[in-house]
Order: sequence, then C-alpha cells, then structure tokens
Amino acid sequence: MSEKRPRRPLEALAAITGIGCRLPGGVHDPAALWDALTEGALLPRPIPPQRWERMAALLHPDQRPDEPWIAGVIDDIDAFDHSYFGIPAGEAAQMDPQQRMVMEVVVEALADAGLSPAALAGSTRVGVWVGSASFDQAALNFAAGRRVDMHTVSGTSPSILANRVSYTLDLRGPSLAVDTACSASGTALHLARQSVESAEVDTAIVIGANILLNPGPTAAFHDAGVLAPDGVCRPFDEHGEGYVRAEGVVALVLRRTEEAQRHHDRVYAVLRGSVANSDGRSPGLYAPNRDAHTALLTDAYASAGMDPSHVDYVVCHGTGTKAGDSSEGRALARVLAAGRDEPLTIGSIKSTLGHTEGASGLLGVAAAALALHHATVPPTAAHETIRPSLARLPLRVPTRPEPWPQTSRPRTAGVSAFGFGGSNVHIVLEQAPAPEGESGEQEVAGHRVIPVSAPSEVRLRGTAAAWAPVVADADLGATASTAQHRRAHEKVRAAVVVSSAGQAAEALSALADGHAHPALVGPHTAPEKPGRLVWMFAGHGSQHADMAAACYAVLPVFREALEEARAALAAHLGRRPWRPGEPITGFETAQHAIWLTQTAQTATWRHWGYTPDAVIGHSLGEVAAAHAAGALTLDDAARVVAARSALLAETEPLGGLLVTDLDPQRAEEAIAAHGHADTLVVAARNAPDATVVSGPTRPLEELREALDAQGVFARRVAHDVPAHSPAVQPLLPRLTEALHGLAPRGGTAVFHSTADAAPLDGTRLDAAYWARQLRSPVRLTDTLPLAAGTDAVVLELGGRSTLSRAATTTLTHHQIPVTVIAAGTTDRDDHAALLDQLAALHTNGHTPTHWPEPIQPPVRLPVCWDHGQLTDAEAAPTLAEALDAPDTDSALIAEALVHLLADTLGTTPQDVDPETPLVDLGLTSVAAIGLRDAVRDAHPALQSFGVRALLDLDTTLGRLADIVVDHCRTVSAAR
Repeated sequence: MSEKRPRRPLEALAAITGIGCRLPGGVHDPAALWDALTEGALLPRPIPPQRWERMAALLHPDQRPDEPWIAGVIDDIDAFDHSYFGIPAGEAAQMDPQQRMVMEVVVEALADAGLSPAALAGSTRVGVWVGSASFDQAALNFAAGRRVDMHTVSGTSPSILANRVSYTLDLRGPSLAVDTACSASGTALHLARQSVESAEVDTAIVIGANILLNPGPTAAFHDAGVLAPDGVCRPFDEHGEGYVRAEGVVALVLRRTEEAQRHHDRVYAVLRGSVANSDGRSPGLYAPNRDAHTALLTDAYASAGMDPSHVDYVVCHGTGTKAGDSSEGRALARVLAAGRDEPLTIGSIKSTLGHTEGASGLLGVAAAALALHHATVPPTAAHETIRPSLARLPLRVPTRPEPWPQTSRPRTAGVSAFGFGGSNVHIVLEQAPAPEGESGEQEVAGHRVIPVSAPSEVRLRGTAAAWAPVVADADLGATASTAQHRRAHEKVRAAVVVSSAGQAAEALSALADGHAHPALVGPHTAPEKPGRLVWMFAGHGSQHADMAAACYAVLPVFREALEEARAALAAHLGRRPWRPGEPITGFETAQHAIWLTQTAQTATWRHWGYTPDAVIGHSLGEVAAAHAAGALTLDDAARVVAARSALLAETEPLGGLLVTDLDPQRAEEAIAAHGHADTLVVAARNAPDATVVSGPTRPLEELREALDAQGVFARRVAHDVPAHSPAVQPLLPRLTEALHGLAPRGGTAVFHSTADAAPLDGTRLDAAYWARQLRSPVRLTDTLPLAAGTDAVVLELGGRSTLSRAATTTLTHHQIPVTVIAAGTTDRDDHAALLDQLAALHTNGHTPTHWPEPIQPPVRLPVCWDHGQLTDAEAAPTLAEALDAPDTDSALIAEALVHLLADTLGTTPQDVDPETPLVDLGLTSVAAIGLRDAVRDAHPALQSFGVRALLDLDTTLGRLADIVVDHCRTVSAAR
C-alpha cells in the first residue's frame, strides 16, 4: 500500500482518552511519565538484591555476572489488591505479575478516561487487546519438578492477560493477546484501532506488558552484545552500544473521536493511521531490514492520508544499537525527511525507562500522545552527539524539552516499534480536536457535591487520602463532575459539599483521618436495596429571610419551576407574588414563600431523578405534598394556597401559635391548669415531646410565661395566625366555596393525611378536605410512623428544618430505624443545604440519576489500592488453633473459617455476611473444591471433609462451623 488514501474526518478516528502505567522509577501515572520524559531522567538501576539473588540462582555459572545487571525494574512487583477483583489470594499468588499489574493499570487507565468499570460491565462493545512477549513466569511456574494446578496454567497463559481483564470486568467484546516480540503492543494497538474505527467496538482497552523474572533472556542478549555495557541506553548517539532491558505495563483507552467529544472526554491525541509489516527474509532472523522499514513508513502515512514530510516528531524504536539505529535512521530520512526545510525531529524514550520490549510500542504511543497533548517535544536522555552513520542525514535529536513547532497544520507524531523477529508497526498520531463546551445546564459559582465511595470503610479512607492533594489543585466543578458521573458508586459512601477546592481537600483529609468536618456527609453503608422515599413538607414557620435565594440564583431548574409556580399563584392572587431575595412581610407572604420554595424543590428533586413513594405534609405543607404526589395540578395547588392563605390572614390579629416541648397530654393539662381550656387548643402533635398550641394572643402569652417560669421550652411562631383552632371555624364555608370545582386526581405517590392520620386517596383532596384540614389538628406524630413503615428515608422539604427533630423523636419512640434527612438551617445557604440533602440521600443508597454537575472532561482522581490485605488473616485464629482449643467453640471456628472463605472468594472477611448462604456469596463448584482443600489441609481430623455440604443452599458460615465441629467429633469417635 503506497497510494495515499483520502484524509478521513477526525470524528471517525480512534482517540486516546485514557492512559495508565506501572513503570520503573515509581512512574505510576501519566503525569509522572511526562515528568520523567521532560526531565530526561535515567531510571534503570541495578536489579535489587532480593530479586537478583533469586535470578542469579537460575543462571548457568558461566553466565552469572559478578554484579547485578542494570535494568528498568518496578519496585514491589508482587503488590496486588486481589480482593478488589474478587481473586482469591491463593490464585493471585500463582498469577504472572504481568496479569496482576495489568488488572490494576487497566482500572487506572479507565479512571483516567473517566470511565467506571461498572458502567462497562456486560457490554459487547468493549474489547481488550494485549501485546506481550514475556514468558518469564511460565518458565518459572513450569520448571521441572514443580507441582502445578489449573491456577498455574491460567496464571501464566499469554491469552489470559487479555481474557482475565474481560472476565473480571465482564467485557464481552474481542479479547486477545498478541506476541510479535518488541512490536507486540504496537501491533495490538493497530488491531484495536481498526476495531474502533470500523465500529466493531465503541471502546478498546489496549495493553502492553513486560516482566523481568527469568534471567535467561538477559544472559542471552548480554552474550549477543546487544545490551549497553555501562547500563545506559543512548539512542542515535555516537557512544550508544546497546539497550537496557526493562519491565512495565501501560494501558490506553480508545474511543471514536465523535464518541469522546459527545461524552466530553479528555482526548490526548487521535490515531490518524497505522500499518504493520514484516522484514521478510532480511540478512538474518534478528537483523533489521531497511527496505521493510522504508515500506512501513511509506504505507503508514499513505494510510493516514497525509504527506510524510508533514510529520513533526517521531518516537523511534531507538534501542541504541549500531545496526538498529542506522537502519531506522536511514529509513526515516528517506521517507519522512525528504522535502523538508528543517531536519526531522526524532527521539527515543528507552534511555529514560529502558526497553520494555513487548510493552515498548504502546509506551511510545503514550509518550507521543502526551507530547502532542502538552505541545512539547521531550528530550532523548543521555543523547549528546548523533552517530557518524547518521550525521549527514536531515535528522535531529532534541536534548532538552522544546515547544512544538508552530505550523498551519495540526500537530502530528509517528511511533515505530520493531520485533526482533521482523514484525514491525508504525502508528501516526495527530493532536486532539479542541474540546467542546460543557454539557447540560450551566450553574454560576456555588457549592458542589463530591461523592466518594469504596467497598469498605478502610478503602474509603484511603481513597479520600489519595484524592485530597489532587482535588486541592483541580477545578472544583470538574472534580465534582468526575466524582458524580465518572466513578462507580460503591456501598460505603461519603460526600463533601463545598464551595472551594481547598475546602474539598480539607474535608477529604478529615474523612481520611476519621474526623468530622462541617462539609462532610457520611460515611454510611448504602443498603443493597434502598428503602422507600418519603417526602415530608414543612408548614408555617419554615420560612426565613434568605429562603430560596441561593437556589434561585444557582439552579436553573429551581428558578424555572419557581417562576412557573409564581405565574400560577399570580393568576389567583391578582397581584405579583413574592420572589426569592425579597423580604417576607406578614403571614400571607410567608405562606406563599413556603409553597413556592417547596414546589421548586419538588421540581429540582424530580430533575435529579427522585420520586417519592409517599408524601406527608404539615398544615400548609400538605398543599405542596398533594402536588408532589400528583393529586393536585400546579394550578389547583396555587388556587388552594391563594384562597387558604388569604382567609387565614384575616385571623392574624386574633391570635397565633406557641411551640412547646410538651407531649399532647401535658399540653392539654397545662392549658386547663391555667384556665384556658375554652380558648386554647393543641393545634399540632408533632412528636411525643413536641406540640403546638393555638389560640388568642393574651392566653397564649400567659401560657408561654407560665411554661417559661417552669423551665419548659415555649416560643411564638413568626408571622403566625391561630390556625387549627376554633378561631378559623367561620372561614370553612368560605374556603369550601372558594375551592368549589377543585378536581383532585389519584396521584402517583401515597398521600398520608396529617388531618386524618391515615393514607388518603388523592381524589379525596377536594374542597371539603381542605376546609376540614384547616380546622383539624395536625397529627404528625400519629401519621409519620404509618408513612415511614420500616424501611424508609424521610426527606424534609422546606425553607429550613422544623420537622426533622420531631420526626426523629417520633420514629425513635416507635423503634422504627428510619433515616430522616433534615432541610437546611439559616446559617447555611439553601443551595448548600439542598446539596447536603442530596449527599445524604446518595450515601444512604438513593443515588440520583441526573447529578447536578454537567459532564466535563475528567480530573485524574487516583484509584486507591489496598496492597496489604494478604496479611489480614495473621491476627485471626487458624482453624487448627480453633479446633484444638480447650473448649471447642463454633464462634471461634467461624472466625477462622471466615478467612479461608474470604480468601477463596477473593474478598475481605468484613464482606462475608455470616447469615448469607455460601452459594449466594459466590461460592462456585470450583471454588468449593478449593475451600474443601483448604479445610482439609488445616487439621488432620478434616482429611476426609467433603465438598457436598459447602454447596447446600442453606449452608451459611455459621452452619459450616457446626458441620466442621460435627465432622471432627465423628472422626474422633471412630478412632
């Protein structure tokens, strides 16, 4: 292929949206990789003593050097968070370290791309391509005389590098491993690119991996003279004498550019084209073929639809060998440097990181993508003077970071990777398109909610600790968007509601340390099945001066809903109603403000994806509750509020309300004791220790003074009227007449009437009901337990919290373990208060389907790994110790068994529910055999323990402990 193809539209190309890596020198993320490249770091070092000791023992005495070889090695190569992936520790121990690193790096790459593995699970449109050429672990696992099992096979099979990712993350697209030696991962990318662009998949995960465990290949390369004698790789340099071997894993996430733009992904670069070929019959199996390299480059730029002379920079294979550098350099000069005014800029990353062999092609692509992303050409470390064989060619090698050359064309880069058996690949990259604007509604600056979650509280704290320093320097809105839209929401949850990045970092640090913080909500463990959602609407007294002002300014959906409600109310008032930010003057205005606020809150909650299962309202709050339940249209609700508030306002001079800390019986006794039984009534029964008394002003004041003298809490309500008392009786016929023709509907949520202390069909909320409701006492403490049931979350709606304490007291009194989420307080603006409630709902298992923050390009929030879990079992008794204890105790045996079971299931002991059958915990027939073997190995009396009981549908952890005890007793009796 040498004929130039038409240039394809950018939207159809594959885009690199995520990068993950685990590389020498502690380079564990794209930022660290870029720093290492631009600083010209030299990261290879002598192989650490412990690893060298194991490797040297495997070498032939004639090939064993006096000093450890220099290589690019990864510290703590055995670290692996096996429980995160549900892999038993025993199986994990037999896995190739490549597999272990690949699993974690893939998750990190997805996180960098802003993709949650949970969101991809089950998709047939996600594929996995792996390039690797290392057989080191297989050579060790299958050494002569070693005992092997199926985990040995799966732990070292090259195909499982890809298949394990697909299996564990439940990805159902293509899953394959490629071995073309040092071009393996580049070739994997070539294949993945084609799959993405042809729409076979929407997302491709491409991985390169290499490991240095078996010293045999290094010894062979050393004897062949291709390794740098001084341990420094110097690509294209006159002093270059070879390369340095290195290990590492790199993963890239690809999506079609149009998809990436639609999802507001970060795009590092796009893949303009790629080509793979072979050297054919070169001078030798391991010898490069300059003609093949020339053809590769020619075809690659033809496939990309671009003039080869327009490429700005090439990340070369560049191993630092004389033959390799010369062949590659001449091919580059022949194809890419021709017709240029300036020399072609080339470089290699192998001096910084070493030669990662099977992973090197993909690592070169990652480096090129970062260079395009930062518009900077990185230096080639250790380079000083170009080789004499290349000196007269139009090539240059930067020795310090350089700004990308400015041209009228998009920035472009090429990447080459060559396999030592002659399999070659070249990839052409282009700068990313300019990002599009944010999606969805736009908010002005305000508070943000940042959810954070994990499978356990320990891991949650670790995640918070990892996020805190990143969040401190990131855009707050982008951080919130990433946490809301681009992370899985796991069972142990917390959230911070903040207005600055610094405050977010402080709150996350407090979470990490187990401390409280004003902006921190949680942590809570979300139930598997969230409880019913009950909306509780506050009544008069929930108003305050700044009510709804922040939400009106910040939330478009809130503002639009409130204006729609104002228009409906204005039609019945005949005048302009209250608007947030205006003073609340008098009773009638307060009533309007409360209803308008609650109606806008209802619309906002619905916009975020919440719908109530049941509603309950306190006096005026029943009007907004009826609308939220679907029983009253917005116009009918406005009609009720307008007529009701206007009539009640007539009674404002007649009396008011007194809030007390008395139970209903004591309140009635206090009224009678002070001679006011004929004028004062208990208007609201809010809780076992909270009532509201209504009636004329003078008797109310006398009662207040008497209670105050007795040390009993009692205070008047602002802008009050003697509602729910005999004073409103004359108003009832007039209200009935004003609401004549009201047509309530059945509704979509259960309406619990606090006038009747019972659920009421929405069709019964007619004019007669609202007249009766005006006079009847509010029986919140009798109604709420019926509405809440046994599994609810009660959400309070209103300007400020007036009912949450009463609700909590009532439910506690009835021993109902229901969560009550309070409305805000006057010392926190209402937008922050609403987000506090959202955070509380989320942490209690009610996750919004439409988060407040618009989708933005992701912030690089780190994934937290727990690499210490393999030692968790050390503090627990072993099964042998539990069985040999003086008093055989099933509970002690269960404690020992839980660790064996957790290890078998690949989870933590804390995640094993002792009441759940083992099969429901995920114990398969294969896993049951492993657990049986672990039990048998634990004690001589258990050598004949069988597998059947483990798979019985009613076998729980406790039942298993009893079975073990019974088995041991049977064996002892037989002896």
